[in-house]
Amino acid sequence: MKIIDGDSHFMEPLDLYERYIEPAYRERAMRVETDPASGNRKLLVDGRPMQILDVEQALGIAVAYGQKEAGQDIDSFDRYLAFSADWQNMDKRVGFLDAEGMDCQVIYPTLGLYWEGEVDDPLLADALCRAYNTWAFELCASHKDRLFPAAHISLRDAHLAAREMERVAKLGCRTAFIGAAPIEGRSLGHPDFDPAWAAAQDLSLGIALHLVVHPDYSGSQWYRDRDPRFMYVSMKVVEDPRHALTTMLYDGVFERFPQLRVATVEARAGWVGEWLELFDYRYKYMGHTSQMKRPASEYFARNIWINGDPEEKMFPLIVRFAGDDRFFTGSDYPHAEGFVHPVQKVRNLLSDLPATSVDKILGANASKFYGI
Repeated sequence: MKIIDGDSHFMEPLDLYERYIEPAYRERAMRVETDPASGNRKLLVDGRPMQILDVEQALGIAVAYGQKEAGQDIDSFDRYLAFSADWQNMDKRVGFLDAEGMDCQVIYPTLGLYWEGEVDDPLLADALCRAYNTWAFELCASHKDRLFPAAHISLRDAHLAAREMERVAKLGCRTAFIGAAPIEGRSLGHPDFDPAWAAAQDLSLGIALHLVVHPDYSGSQWYRDRDPRFMYVSMKVVEDPRHALTTMLYDGVFERFPQLRVATVEARAGWVGEWLELFDYRYKYMGHTSQMKRPASEYFARNIWINGDPEEKMFPLIVRFAGDDRFFTGSDYPHAEGFVHPVQKVRNLLSDLPATSVDKILGANASKFYGI
């Protein structure tokens, strides 16, 4: 049985975008600058400081895998690990997989999670995506059988998104990472985005709705007066992929593109039971107000996968409720929120389920979604 880590991340070199972006966009690329007076670093994109105020803390969180288990917190995470070139050593990453008993790994960006909510210009966003995607597939070229980058795709221009999907598919891409955030107030089910969904369906690319940092994250309206700090934000951004998926169902994406595969990633699994029940209940007498042609549970069984956490106590209960075909798991390596020894934790967590169900969640379901 193949065991798949369905959610992990790169820690990109901080000069990636400056090196890989086309010359016309280089001055606007995401980059790190150091204040000569204070020595503090700041992140910039499109020539403007990004909203992340404590850059060292943000980068420390990005590579603090295992540090919370050692008793540390975000104020004491090692803030210098992010600058190590070892994060780009894919031989060492494969060694991590071997040590954890995983056959392969799907890898999402880290820096891309930060800029995704801060760029308005579709051409710049597309250029940033192309730069990252080129770098990621180059980096993993010697381990194509085990390391699978999820291509960063911007929806700011659906036609550019479709073009980039076609390019990365030729590089061996299986998955398009879409930031779980509205684009100029439009739901992800808006017809403007149909060219991207059509390309993904035609190319058999899975669409991974992953949380990103953006100013209108779920629950942000409660803290317009001050910064609520990382704990609140981290609890609320996991809701964004759920909302993004809801809009896709509600606005008929899966009717227009019945072969499209979509997953929520790093959004947990415990919400799925209430979501399916409520969606199906409302559909009985309000479905005509949506673009849906069938209950949510039918789309769920055909088009949707869910990434659950290895320590999520609701996980086995939800699998019993919704079935064992639509769920997979991941480590979130090397982020602080990640889970050390994820395979063993999943086996322990799901020990009361049939062995066949556990095998599906550890590998077979992710294999179907990611096309691995």
